Amino acid sequence: MVSNSLKISQEEVVAALKRLRAGRSADADYKKLRKDLPKDWLL
Repeated sequence: MVSNSLKISQEEVVAALKRLRAGRSADADYKKLRKDLPKDWLL
């Protein structure tokens, strides 16, 4: 998993993804990548 590869906890990965979403939610590239994820994927 990502957390194992980066040697960080799963909680830290989740927090980083939440920060990314908060900071990039208006970015066109972020929106393009995000639309490919399932609608129920919360991060």
